[in-house]
Amino acid sequence: MEKKVLSVTGKKYLEAAVIILLVYLAMKYLCPIVSPFIFAFLLAGILNPLVMALHKRLKIRKSILAGILLLLGGIFVGALLWFMGSSLILGGSRIACQMPDYQQEWTLFLEGCCDHIEERFGIKDGKVETFVMEQVNILIENIEVKVLPAVMGKSVGYMKNIASFVGFLVVMVIAVLLIMKDYERLMRKFKEEDGLKGVREVGHKVFIYIKTFIKAQVIILCIISTICAAVLGIIGMQGGILYGILTGIMDMLPFIGTGIMLIPLALFNFISGELWKALCCLLLYAVCAVIREFLEPKLIGEQTGVWPVGILFAVFAGLRLFGVWGIIKGPLSLVITCEICKYLWNCDSGEFVQQTKKEDAR
Repeated sequence: MEKKVLSVTGKKYLEAAVIILLVYLAMKYLCPIVSPFIFAFLLAGILNPLVMALHKRLKIRKSILAGILLLLGGIFVGALLWFMGSSLILGGSRIACQMPDYQQEWTLFLEGCCDHIEERFGIKDGKVETFVMEQVNILIENIEVKVLPAVMGKSVGYMKNIASFVGFLVVMVIAVLLIMKDYERLMRKFKEEDGLKGVREVGHKVFIYIKTFIKAQVIILCIISTICAAVLGIIGMQGGILYGILTGIMDMLPFIGTGIMLIPLALFNFISGELWKALCCLLLYAVCAVIREFLEPKLIGEQTGVWPVGILFAVFAGLRLFGVWGIIKGPLSLVITCEICKYLWNCDSGEFVQQTKKEDAR
């Protein structure tokens, strides 16, 4: 009996190892190829109830209705991005116009610090100020010589990524229009096919995870945007409410985060001599990071049945294995692995129980 238990346990460990390897390979190599079609199928499922209601009332082909809805959605998203981009450009141009003032205030600040140090330690002839200014000039030269050319040198890579994203969107939209034609028939066959029972069960759990993930991101976005807008507005920062909302939106993006907004705001306030505003921005940045690290595993983990520490581990492992998109791929891989293992082990347990009952009957 002990040997059977060990063999069953060993079989489970072997199955888990194989599943982990297959899921990793699928996420690494297969996901970039099939992801437009997976997103298209999910988007078609979201649009289908509205498309069906409009189709019954207007008697227009479903693919045309789906195209109109996608066009309206694209216009809305484009207008939102345009508003955000124009707001950032206006803020950046305002800061650029004030750069001479910032530079003068920064120079006066450095001179005051150097004079204070010289008086404190009895250093004469402005040696500290001369040394600091030399180091600042060296830093600026290094940025001009090394950093800026490196950034410009990657512009081709950025353009390739943008072109790849545009291609992804085009393929996804075309796939949505094609899927909408036969969505009902495809779903009927998918539900009636006995051989796809496991795919349906695992897919249902993964769909619940995706819905939970999106819901969690929206909740975190609202919380962070509200806190940032309130704090930046209270401290009297010009455009603080808009910056707070943008900070929440940037925090939702896996490769940007709140630092892209709050750290420059802290830096410019520091240069302007408003040290307490700069400190508030830095504290706000830390608070936002803590909020996300606390809420994301809790909201996603509790709803999907996975321990929050497991989600946190999956995010860390995903970053190491898949790069910045590992924030999404890591937890998704964990959920897929867990659900496949549960399904296979439940099937094996059912077969084991039936076989035991047959042996007892004999």
